[in-house]
Amino acid sequence: MPSVLIDADHYLDFLYYTRFRDWSVKQMFRFHGVLYKWRHRTDIYALEAFHTAEFLLAFLAVGLYYKSEPLLLAFAGFMFHMTLDLYRMNQWKRISARALSFVEYIVCRKKMIQRGFNPESTFNAAYELVKSREIPANPSPETPRTEIEKLSISSTLPA
Repeated sequence: MPSVLIDADHYLDFLYYTRFRDWSVKQMFRFHGVLYKWRHRTDIYALEAFHTAEFLLAFLAVGLYYKSEPLLLAFAGFMFHMTLDLYRMNQWKRISARALSFVEYIVCRKKMIQRGFNPESTFNAAYELVKSREIPANPSPETPRTEIEKLSISSTLPA
């Protein structure tokens, strides 16, 4: 169960990119389906809160502090999940597509913006495709590039 619950952050991620206006689970799966098809793109850099070192260490600390076997077993499930995620991302040669720490994400995001690229633009373009309901059956990795290039950094930053 914990190995599945850790992915609740994917729903939170979807809510963030929809600015908490679209709560549809179906749309969330469509959103992540588009991102999956774009997994080989080099302009994807994600932060999944429950997949970060800070979250996992805090969860472990609480489990140890309270000597809670259920929490420690849940932590083991989270780590099993993370191992499978990293193995799959390594197969795709895309381990760098996900920040493993909040600090890493903040530092890398700042550097990317300084170079003129907002890592959120790809996610915004994916949501625009989902929202338009005009997702090609097999969107190519190049599908949204023109849309992303139209977005300025300031227009894609959270308000």
